[in-house]
Amino acid sequence: MIVLQVIWLLLLFGITGAVFILFADDYYYHRKLNTMENAFEYLKNTDISRIDHSDLRIMRREEQGVKFIIADENFNCVYTSNTSKTAEKTQAQIERKIISKVRHYKTEFKKRNHKFMIKGYGMIIQDEHTYYVYIYERKLNSKIHFSYYQLFFGIISLLALVVGVAVSYLIADRISKPIRRIEKVAGNAVENDFDVKIDENQEFAELSGLARSINIMMAQIRNQMKELEQELEHKSMVEEKRRNFVNNVSHELKTPLAIISSQVEMLQLIDDDEKRKEYCSSIMEETKNMANLINDMMFIYSAQNEEAKIELEEENIGNLVKETCTKYKDLFLNENIILHQEYDEDCFARINKRYFEQAFDNYITNSVKHSDKNGNVYIRVISKKDFVRIEVENEGMPVPEENRDKIWDMFYRGDVVETLQGQKGSGLGLYIVKSIIALHGGKYGFDNLEKGVVFWIELPKSNC
Repeated sequence: MIVLQVIWLLLLFGITGAVFILFADDYYYHRKLNTMENAFEYLKNTDISRIDHSDLRIMRREEQGVKFIIADENFNCVYTSNTSKTAEKTQAQIERKIISKVRHYKTEFKKRNHKFMIKGYGMIIQDEHTYYVYIYERKLNSKIHFSYYQLFFGIISLLALVVGVAVSYLIADRISKPIRRIEKVAGNAVENDFDVKIDENQEFAELSGLARSINIMMAQIRNQMKELEQELEHKSMVEEKRRNFVNNVSHELKTPLAIISSQVEMLQLIDDDEKRKEYCSSIMEETKNMANLINDMMFIYSAQNEEAKIELEEENIGNLVKETCTKYKDLFLNENIILHQEYDEDCFARINKRYFEQAFDNYITNSVKHSDKNGNVYIRVISKKDFVRIEVENEGMPVPEENRDKIWDMFYRGDVVETLQGQKGSGLGLYIVKSIIALHGGKYGFDNLEKGVVFWIELPKSNC
């Protein structure tokens, strides 16, 4: 079928091409001169003094490449197709085309096919006024050939289509039926249904290969879309975290900055040395609060952005907790709090040491901050079957049940802002714990007791 179609088209296009080369130019010029003559006849029956560029018949001829120059008996321009030209250039054109050859203008329309131009000219008398009409088109062989190439070869294409359809209909119908079945199934992908699967057992081997290729393509698209969705979700989450980070830092820094600013202004106004010392002490306190806040926020931002690449190593949790408690020996002593420690030996878990210490530090400072005066704090490392449990218990007021979830939120401080050694809490401690333990795949929480509260962490055990 394909060979016959090729032979037929080559023969048809060959004959048509020869006809085009031999007769197309003459045909074009003849038709163009007739168009000009018809335009001249139209102008004879039209009020030339009222003609303008809105005249549809003139516009249609100008769209075909024909241009007009019309002058009155005083050789003033009445109409010209070249509206872009200046009046001087238009008048110069009238002198060349009309005035210099006015003796040749008669009432009959004369047509000429010159080497570089097709033209016609004549004189029209209306209402005792004489009008000189010059109609022309410059020859552009490329334009002519292209225009009639489209015409002739459009006809050929139509003939080839008719013959081709008639010759190949029976064969194409047999081939197209299984293709239509494949198309119907694959068309579901337009509705974003990429879970479709095409039967690969087709009548033709080529169609079986096509069905197999489409199934592979669908599987690859499903995988790529899934990866893309995950990537977009991750980027959106990172961007949201970054935006919240900036907003929260700017909001939280406003208060201490305002306090420092007002106190600096007061320092400039007072002469009392004692008052000056109080204001200086307050400024230093607010500065420490700001430093702690910034450190905490930077730690949170770092932890959030390292979620996908946090490095874990196996550590002895008991030994690590002991070392951390040693750093806070003076704190417990200054606050008159007795520390009690209980450890199960050799409890190991995979952790990031720096992050875990930060979380445990927050539990310790919270226990001291909320303990009763001369109270007790109990720290335990307990070995369970599948996890290691770290507990920090203090004697003091229980956490209200309505705040059970709120205390883990960023910047939540409760009804009263507690202080530890003169430093205000930032409201980030438990949020840091929450973020870090989530990175480790562990659990966190607290339980109210009869005499206080116990906060706990559970980490998956690696070896015990």
